[in-house]
Amino acid sequence: MDRVSNHLARGARRHERLLIRAVAALAAVLCALLVAHSPKPFGYVWDFYPAGVEILYSTGRLPRAEDCWACFHPPLYYVLGWPFYAFGHALRPQDDVLALRWLGGLALTCAAATALYAYRLLRFFGCRGGSLVLGSALVAACPCLFISAYAPEADIVLTAFLSAFLYYLVKYAAAPASASRLDVCRIGVLAGAAASTKYSGLLAPLTIAMTMALVFARRPARRIVVHAAAMLAIAAVLGSWQYVNNVRRYGTLLHANGSASEGFSVASSRMPDESGHRYEFTSLRLRDVGRLFASPPPAGEQNAFPVYSSVFTTLHALAWSDMSFFSVRGRHGDPSNQYPRKLIPVPLIMSVLVLGLVPELLALIGFVRALRHPSMWPLIVFSCAGLAAYVWWFLPQTAWALKTKYILFLLPPGVVFAMTGLGWLRRKSAAVCAAVTIALVMLIVLADVYLYAFAVGRP
Repeated sequence: MDRVSNHLARGARRHERLLIRAVAALAAVLCALLVAHSPKPFGYVWDFYPAGVEILYSTGRLPRAEDCWACFHPPLYYVLGWPFYAFGHALRPQDDVLALRWLGGLALTCAAATALYAYRLLRFFGCRGGSLVLGSALVAACPCLFISAYAPEADIVLTAFLSAFLYYLVKYAAAPASASRLDVCRIGVLAGAAASTKYSGLLAPLTIAMTMALVFARRPARRIVVHAAAMLAIAAVLGSWQYVNNVRRYGTLLHANGSASEGFSVASSRMPDESGHRYEFTSLRLRDVGRLFASPPPAGEQNAFPVYSSVFTTLHALAWSDMSFFSVRGRHGDPSNQYPRKLIPVPLIMSVLVLGLVPELLALIGFVRALRHPSMWPLIVFSCAGLAAYVWWFLPQTAWALKTKYILFLLPPGVVFAMTGLGWLRRKSAAVCAAVTIALVMLIVLADVYLYAFAVGRP
């Protein structure tokens, strides 16, 4: 096995560029199939964010929180989506279907940007040859990113901004003495753009403050303080006006509609409510996930099933599948927005879910190893702050709060941690590393088959 593994590693190094291009080409073909066979012109959305773009196009003003269910978010997504939507209308006036399909181009662009910056992060941290190809292929084969690639929502836009932000912040932290004004401004602009896209984009200025404090602690210098202040000032100028408007109109920084308001309320309890709802943090119930896809599948909305309250199970299942949300009729919370049944083989789904545990375990190993490397501290700060904020947000809520797309921005640092863990295994045991690498290759192949089945699935 070691001989075969070494041979494959040499081949990957020799043909690295060709293999990366092949990964990108396959991803592009699968995305084209996803768009062509989508049962809805607006793709696979969880919350109907396109309504805000429609309001902006028809009225000429930014949507207010009262205008639609998802209109309480900061408006940069609507502004960026408007040209795509308007172009579709210009091609065929009065045709909302074509306009919505063109709006999906924003999501495709943001998904491509996310994959690009994940690739650049991998290269920055020394991934070459097999590890670079594996890491890039894992990103391209991630079902959550794939489904989000044709889901015109604020989450995929935020993921793109935060992926680019993290890459440039990591570069700055590695060599602050050589950073230019452009580097500082770029980080501040991306942080402001993230905060102007979703409330969770506030993770960017928080990461700036924490990372720059660590950089200063290691290399005290006045320019670091000045750069940190400039980054935060730019982010505040570009991203704060929505929050100021919230205070003026609603008396709170983070105004929201429906149950999301419970998560954003500082005064709300961080514990399960009086209804007896409990989240499970220690269970892994993949068999229960498999039953959601059974033939015939059990009836009910996604969050009505007990397995949905298993935090790790749900986040894992929504990372490596749709957890039946878009492939079983009736799972969506909006009865007017039903997605038809997709007949995807359950053994294929379950194989991807089981093998998907491998890169997650590698990421945990890599995370621990990263603690010893200051160059990776920005990734650690970003990931820990993002997870902590997400847990703080979903704990008070009883319905629809668990969605992996809300933390999709953790994919780029996650794959860097996974390849770091794989590198550690290679140094410890070549045989174990070879077996894990084979498992990763199997995951990528089966995940791509699943993506094809999902894209062209028929009732």
